[in-house]
Amino acid sequence: MEELLRFFSIAQLSLIRRATADVEIGGTLIRAGEGVAALSAADRDPEAFADPDTFDVTRDKRGHLAFGSGPHQCLGRNLARLELRIVLGALFRRVPTLRLATPRDELRFVNGSAFSVSALPVAW
Repeated sequence: MEELLRFFSIAQLSLIRRATADVEIGGTLIRAGEGVAALSAADRDPEAFADPDTFDVTRDKRGHLAFGSGPHQCLGRNLARLELRIVLGALFRRVPTLRLATPRDELRFVNGSAFSVSALPVAW
């Protein structure tokens, strides 16, 4: 479940961070008002996650930022985790042979999204 949150995070769609003052990070000057990297970029950091662009359901690391961090962390994060655990558990218990009915590379993603598809053909 944590890998789902890390890899398919919607944080990239809703959280825009801007510098409030000029700051230099890693030799790069970011001026006040300029946008800074999306949280989803941090979830693809190879220093934090081995092979970060690969979806690996065996990965068990909570260091992702799917729910933000610090004082901006989502208050509903524990409820969201519980809902995912219940829904996914029930789905795969009831339909254990559930699988894609088409190759992944044939799926059409909406507006370049990494997780929102226009159709998801499945079989069981």
